[in-house]
Amino acid sequence: MRRAGGTLDAAIVLGSGLSAAVSARIVGSEIPYDKLEGAPLSHLAGHPGIAFAGSWAGKRVVAFAGRAHLYQGRTPDEVTYFVRLAAKAGARTIVLTNAAGGLNTWYARGDLMLISDHLNLTGATAIAPDDSQPFLNMLDAYSPRLRALARAHCGDGRTQEGVYAGLRGPAYETLAEAAALRRLGADAVGMSTVLETMAARKLGLEVLGISLITNLIGPAQDVSHEDVLEASKEGGERIATLLEGVLGSL
Repeated sequence: MRRAGGTLDAAIVLGSGLSAAVSARIVGSEIPYDKLEGAPLSHLAGHPGIAFAGSWAGKRVVAFAGRAHLYQGRTPDEVTYFVRLAAKAGARTIVLTNAAGGLNTWYARGDLMLISDHLNLTGATAIAPDDSQPFLNMLDAYSPRLRALARAHCGDGRTQEGVYAGLRGPAYETLAEAAALRRLGADAVGMSTVLETMAARKLGLEVLGISLITNLIGPAQDVSHEDVLEASKEGGERIATLLEGVLGSL
């Protein structure tokens, strides 16, 4: 992207409420989504709909503050738009962040979870139906190398590593659904990321996935989108610090 100063080194997709801390560290310009041809516009709170392009930690980066979701009636192509745009602009590394509900009983609100694997339970795919090579190898879809870099820069806070379950949403999970997801091996659950990861791997990008655990799913827990945004605001600075370390090590 021209406004990043040349070919991108890395791209970041920011989950709900995570844009403020990251955008403050990028030296460059802001590009509203309506200036990006074909970009899906989001009107969801916590998704500003702005691309921040410039320099960070000595790398040329773009951070997409806001994403499209299947539950908004978006197509898989729209959901993965920013991944494809980043690859077209030369990025070979992409960081996918999200706000997620904690399923693992060892987790606490505010934990970061480095995604080691995922369950795509959206009922959708990022592979085009007319793709002549539709069979995508998803082993190590979330780069072990990037996870190791992230662990080295995770700071003093609690950092987990686990499996992310991606659902279509937008309803939060019932207790029965949460119990079923735990039996399937999921540690956290959300409504994004899995299709973006498929698209990124199809395009040959190296993926780092990070979930901020904004709430715990259990009998005594209640959650709203406002709760998620508040927890994301609290954890945003820690994610920004982690990303700065990872970018500087690329």
